[in-house]
Amino acid sequence: MQPPDENPTIGAPLREELVDALADTVLDVVARLSPVTRLRLLAFMHLFEKPETIRADLSIDASGTVRLTLAQHPGGGTQH
Repeated sequence: MQPPDENPTIGAPLREELVDALADTVLDVVARLSPVTRLRLLAFMHLFEKPETIRADLSIDASGTVRLTLAQHPGGGTQH
C-alpha cells in the first residue's frame, strides 16, 4: 500500500474534501453524545497524548466477555 501522499488515484482537492466531510461527521456524532459520554471519550483520547505511559490489560472471562482496560502511569508503563 502506498503512503497517502503518493497515492495517485485521489487528488489533493478530493482528499481534502473527504477529510473535511469526515471531520464534520465526527463532530456531529460527538455533539449528539451525552455529556458523560463526551467526557469519557475525551478521557480516552487524552490517554494517547503520551502512549509510552499507557498500560493495557485485556481480559476474557469464562462467558466470553472481553474487557480492555487502559490506564495511564505517570512514570512510564509497560504494555501487555
